[in-house]
Amino acid sequence: MAHPLALSYNWQTPAIVSSVAAIACAGFVLRGATPGRVPVALLVLALWWAFLGVVWARTRALLQVDGARLTLRRFRTVHTVEGPQVERVEQYLTAHGPCYRLRVRQPDGRLRRVPAPVALLRAGHSTLFTWILAHAPQAELDRGSTRTLDQLRIRGLVT
Repeated sequence: MAHPLALSYNWQTPAIVSSVAAIACAGFVLRGATPGRVPVALLVLALWWAFLGVVWARTRALLQVDGARLTLRRFRTVHTVEGPQVERVEQYLTAHGPCYRLRVRQPDGRLRRVPAPVALLRAGHSTLFTWILAHAPQAELDRGSTRTLDQLRIRGLVT
């Protein structure tokens, strides 16, 4: 049974610190006797919820390898890809590092772009490229993907 990769960051600390800070800030605002304190406290809580939404969305990243089958999830939708379906690997940059989109040929002939959020996962880059080399060698790599693969080979993370 294959297991998903672990997240590469500690999400609990920002969630706890922001929760304590938001509740304390809203409490201080509500204890004051200034007019308009309730809308300000609600704004603080709304910003806190928005931040927690971003933290939660980052925890949804998934990459799981099971032989020639690769399972990916960025936010909501889970995609399962077979090695021979992958036609192209495209790199795009995020605030956490490079991530990739796999162009996959569906059984009905249409092309679909599947995001691989490897920058959010521990050993994500090496796992993805090891899988590509083993099960999707026909996939065309763009310039950024080729550079990343070269760096992984230099570091000994991919053979």
